[in-house]
Amino acid sequence: MNARTEPSARRLPIRWSLVATSLLTLAAIVYLRKAEPDYEAKLAPLTLPGAIAQRVEARNFAIEVKRIRLARAYLVRGDYLHPQPRMLKPDGIWLSALTEAEALKEPGYIGAQLRTRDGLVYLASGSSRPKLPGSNFNGQELATGLRGTGGYFFDVPSDRLHGAHLQFYWGPLAPGPMDHLIDIDLGLDGPKTQRLLQEAKPVLDLR
Repeated sequence: MNARTEPSARRLPIRWSLVATSLLTLAAIVYLRKAEPDYEAKLAPLTLPGAIAQRVEARNFAIEVKRIRLARAYLVRGDYLHPQPRMLKPDGIWLSALTEAEALKEPGYIGAQLRTRDGLVYLASGSSRPKLPGSNFNGQELATGLRGTGGYFFDVPSDRLHGAHLQFYWGPLAPGPMDHLIDIDLGLDGPKTQRLLQEAKPVLDLR
């Protein structure tokens, strides 16, 4: 008696076009996920570019950098406890930025930082370095709708000046998430940087 023969399993034809489409779709999903900005990038400040002598308006404030200059020391007035003039020497070199600033919607503060071409950040010096009431804008509250003229001061290594940008933001601490960050290109190429260093005053009298 012959053994019963089992029917052979049915083999479905491979649809290579469907396989290829699926692989391409998978590759596209992986690529898009990698290209999608991460959470921090989504909340990063929105940069508004500008240049010297150009007024740039952000959401809460406007600023115009009139000019910059360098000095190797500042001479400032004394105070009640130390009435004699004082010499302020930086660790690197002083960079001052004369600005015209305005709070557009409500009173507040405009913070400032210097960003080097390799990404290092130097915050503006505090209101006591140098202590110039009404002139050192760092930590000074601005009234709404009134343009004021003052300066921001930075103690920065001289070899970090080439390619540096000035950046301004609303508030005294740091750029807020998804808020505006004004980025001023100072035009500090090699020749201009060297010229500013050569013109830097040994002592700049701020009394």
